[in-house]
Amino acid sequence: MQMPVHDSSSISVSVQLKEQLKSLMEQRIYQPRETLPTVRALSGFLRLNQDTVQKAYEALEAEGYVTIGNDGEAAVADPLPRKSGLPAASGIFSREQQKDAAVSSPVSGKPGHPASFKRQERTKPAILFAECNVVQVQEYAVELEKATGYTVKPCLIKDLDQFATSIVNGYYDLVVTTFLHIEEVQKWLDRLEGDNVPIVIGCLLDSNLQSIRELQQLPPGSLVGIGGTTWEGAHNFRQSIMNAGMTHLELLVGTMEYPSSLDEVLAAKPELIVCTSIVGAYLKRQARFLPLLIEDRFLNVQSVQYIQQFVEGFRQ
Repeated sequence: MQMPVHDSSSISVSVQLKEQLKSLMEQRIYQPRETLPTVRALSGFLRLNQDTVQKAYEALEAEGYVTIGNDGEAAVADPLPRKSGLPAASGIFSREQQKDAAVSSPVSGKPGHPASFKRQERTKPAILFAECNVVQVQEYAVELEKATGYTVKPCLIKDLDQFATSIVNGYYDLVVTTFLHIEEVQKWLDRLEGDNVPIVIGCLLDSNLQSIRELQQLPPGSLVGIGGTTWEGAHNFRQSIMNAGMTHLELLVGTMEYPSSLDEVLAAKPELIVCTSIVGAYLKRQARFLPLLIEDRFLNVQSVQYIQQFVEGFRQ
């Protein structure tokens, strides 16, 4: 399906990344003086442009949340700046940022705007959650729907074209994805025409940051097993590690779709196995003591709050 390109308003990915990293610091998930992933590692792992991560880090430095050394290494500031009156650990836009978004975005819900009537006629907001993995997108959609009470429709990224008509007709208040796919989804939305096209919000997952931290600390030559529920998910994770420049690791992939491949991972005796909880349960039945890093990608509280503030602001 070919669609014309137009200029669509959005909240930049660097601003979204900055705000969600800031929230993790305020929650002490990242502690004062703790080193953040390098620009290359974070951009590669999340499949973001390096300039996007660099801008986020520079903005965090300007706001007093990180310090950047002469070597370019970023660390959490100690002490953190005082909060600006927002709810604790809000991980959401400030009122000024939200107001600016409402003015520039086609889903502002301003009186008289055609999109506002369609959205306000519904009893609750509707969100389209886009991801590449069937199992993961269904879990995300259910998780977000339970947390917010919104209608959340799961959608595979490869099937986005099937939702183009409902999107341009103003059915969805927001498109949500993870940072792994936000630039890809944004480019697709930029091809759509109409006043009702929503913006896309990315979710930063704690598990992504934890995995980067653990993997970077392994000594050179370490063998790392990757246990995925599907081949697609496992190989996507492998690609994220490679994109992050972690060339000091040797990687071996296994998946529940082919249990024998997981047996091969066990037989190789890796220093660490990064896997989903489903795969972890299988592996533990085969061997009692395993160095597992469970990489279940649940939406964190900050991401849910971030989405709620954005949607509710546009529907007022």
